[in-house]
Amino acid sequence: MTVRFTRRDTLRAAGSLPLLLAPTAAGLAAGADESPALAFATAEAERLSAPLQSLRGRLPSGLTGTLWRNGPAEHDRFGHRYGHWFDGDGMIQTFRFDGAGVSHRARILDTPKRRREMAAGRRMLPAFGSVPPDPAETRRPDDMNAANTSTVVHAGRHMALWEGGSALAFDPETLEAEGFVAWRKDVAGAPFSAHPKVEADGTMWNIGYLPVPRPLLIFYRIDPAGRLAKVNALPVSPLGLTHDFVVTERRLVVLLTPFVLDRDRFASGHTPILDAHVWRPELGVRALVVDKDSLEVERRHELPPGFHFHHGNGWEEADGTIRLDLCQAPDPAFVTREFRDVMRGETRFRSEHPVYRRVVLRPGGSAAYEHGGTAAADFPRVDPRRLGRRHDMTFALASVDEPVGWPLRRTVRFGPGETDGWSWPRHRIPEEHVFVPRGAGEGDGWLLGPFLDLRRRASGLAVFEAQRLADGPVWEGILPYPLPLALHGTFAPA
Repeated sequence: MTVRFTRRDTLRAAGSLPLLLAPTAAGLAAGADESPALAFATAEAERLSAPLQSLRGRLPSGLTGTLWRNGPAEHDRFGHRYGHWFDGDGMIQTFRFDGAGVSHRARILDTPKRRREMAAGRRMLPAFGSVPPDPAETRRPDDMNAANTSTVVHAGRHMALWEGGSALAFDPETLEAEGFVAWRKDVAGAPFSAHPKVEADGTMWNIGYLPVPRPLLIFYRIDPAGRLAKVNALPVSPLGLTHDFVVTERRLVVLLTPFVLDRDRFASGHTPILDAHVWRPELGVRALVVDKDSLEVERRHELPPGFHFHHGNGWEEADGTIRLDLCQAPDPAFVTREFRDVMRGETRFRSEHPVYRRVVLRPGGSAAYEHGGTAAADFPRVDPRRLGRRHDMTFALASVDEPVGWPLRRTVRFGPGETDGWSWPRHRIPEEHVFVPRGAGEGDGWLLGPFLDLRRRASGLAVFEAQRLADGPVWEGILPYPLPLALHGTFAPA
C-alpha cells in the first residue's frame, strides 16, 4: 500500500489531529484556591525534575518501573494562547519507581514543528482547534506533529504518539526527541493513532485516520521486533475522528462515530480540523470488524448514534459474538465547546458526559448497547494481561454526586456496574489511571493515579490496591511544582 500526500489539504488534515478525550466537567464552582485554570497553564519550565515527597502511606516494595506520560503542556506561544486544550506542544513525563521512592522528570518535546516556530518567533502551523492567521507552507504531515497525546514502549523503542502523523522516537534518559519513526518508506508520515495495542507475544496493532483527499482507515501490524509486518488502507466514507479501537484474539474492531469531516468546510484552508467536522446522527455508529490476517473488513454492524473516544477492551466468544467496553456521550459538544472554553478560563460545562457501557456485536449482524450506567465515566483501562480476552474488571474515572467540583473525581472498578470506588477530594483533579500487574489473577496489581492538587498548586501521584479501591490510596506523593493535565500514558516494568 502506498499513501501519497500531494495536496496541502491532505497535509493540513493529517497534521492537525491531536485527538484525545480528557476529563469532562460540569457545574464547576470552585473557590479561588481551587481554580482549575492551573490545569491548563503552560508548564513552568521546558525541563522539570524532582523527587516526590511522601504525603502518606507506604510504597509497595514490589512496585518498580516507570510510568510514562504525555500531554499538551505549552499552551501559550509568543504571546498567544492556543484555542483548544489539545493544541499545545507535548511534554514527556516519567515517574520512576526504584523500590525506595519515586522521582519525576519532564521535558517539552523539541519536535521539528516546535523548532521551526521557535526559529521564526511566531506561531506558524495549524493545530487541532486552531489555525494561525498566516499559516506557513507545509511539505509533509509531520511538519505539524505536536507529539502531545500518548506514549508507548515497544521493541526497546520509546515513542511519543500523536494522531495526524508519525510516532516520534525519544531518548528514555534525556527525553530528547530523536526523530520520526518510518515503519516503511511508502507509509512514512501516515497517521498512527495514540492507542496502539500490544499483545502478550509483543505484536503491536494500531490504526490511523486519514480524512482527505480520499478518506482512509489505515491498519498496522508491527511485529515483536518493531518491524512493520502488514499494513492496509481501507476506503471508508464518510469518515471522522477515529481515536481508539479494540483487539480480540482474531479480529480488530473500530466503531465509527457520526462526527464526520465536511470536505467543503475543510477546503477553505482557514478552518481547524475540529471545526471542519459536523454531527450527523442519522449515520449512527458504524462498527467495522476486521480480520487480523488480511486486515480486511469481515463484518459490519450499525448502532444508535453517540460520540466516543475510548474503549477498555474487547473479546470474542465461541460463536463469533464480540463484546467490548465503551465510554460514550450523546454528542461531541464536550470536545467542540467545553475544551475550548477551558482555554479562556470558563469552567462551567453544560454538555452531557460519556458514560460506561458494553457493546455486543453478533455474527448475524445485530448490534446493541448491552448495559451501562448513568454516571459519567472515561479513561477505561483493564489489566493488560487480558488484552483481547474476556475481562470482568474495567477501571476508570467516574463522576461524583456533587453539584460543584471537578466531576470525574471517583476512581472506580466496573463489572456490570460499579463494584468498588474511592472519591477524590474536591481540590484535586485526578488524571488517567494506569494498571500495573502483580500476581497471576485478573485485577491483581496496582493502579497509578496522577493528580493535580489545586490548593497546594502542585502535582502528585497516588498508588491504589486495584481490588481495594474503597480503602483509598496506599501511598501518595507530591511534587514541588504543578503540571498541566496530561492525557495518556503507559507503565514499563524495571
